[in-house]
Amino acid sequence: MDVGVVDGLRCAGCGSEVVVGSRFCPSCGAPISTPVAPSPSCIVYLFGDRFAGRDKLLSVDERLPGSNARVQKEALAREMFRAAFASLANEGYLSLVLGHKTILLFKSGAVFVTLHKRGAPEGGGLEANILQALTGDPRKDSVEDVVRRAIGDESIDPWGSAIEQTREHLLGRGYFVKEERGGLGRLIPGRRLQPQCERIATLQGHVPTVQALLESLANRDPALNKQLGEDIKKGITSHYKTREIDADE
Repeated sequence: MDVGVVDGLRCAGCGSEVVVGSRFCPSCGAPISTPVAPSPSCIVYLFGDRFAGRDKLLSVDERLPGSNARVQKEALAREMFRAAFASLANEGYLSLVLGHKTILLFKSGAVFVTLHKRGAPEGGGLEANILQALTGDPRKDSVEDVVRRAIGDESIDPWGSAIEQTREHLLGRGYFVKEERGGLGRLIPGRRLQPQCERIATLQGHVPTVQALLESLANRDPALNKQLGEDIKKGITSHYKTREIDADE
């Protein structure tokens, strides 16, 4: 008998809807394995008020699903990437090395990524995007360059793009559902994603684990952790620099 898995609240064996916590599919009877928890970057997004600063005056904010708390969008995206890199390093997919970049005659600190193995992390999220963005050549895989490639060149809102990519992954796993707009809302382009608050709430227990992961990185190598944050920010903001150069040309 095939073993079903929960993926977006459906049995992988027959496609029937499955209630979270069920041991067997109500339609085909296949055993239901325990669903894999979303990746650390996803947990940071869902519970961003535990990782990023609250919204401040004149800052661009992001409303979190479920709690409706508002946090600083830039800080949220940065911490999502930091958690993704820390998770991949912890699981042996890659290692982070503090070094220097030389631009003309000037050297500046930078973190470089050494790829150890490819694959699809079970939790998905930005972790999967980072692995896809790696070339395997540490000279070309500075954190700044990897972040820029992971976001994609077409983004006009790089912080929002990182968040949207994560939201799309969570949609596929049933933590969001598509909702048709009604009334005047039909005139608004795009779609509306409705968070499944009760299901999201079941993930709160993973918050301390992700916090401990980030604290371990910071305590183990404070200099690397500081540079990692700076390089992630550079990788995100480099999209604006690229567009300015293109406009001048």
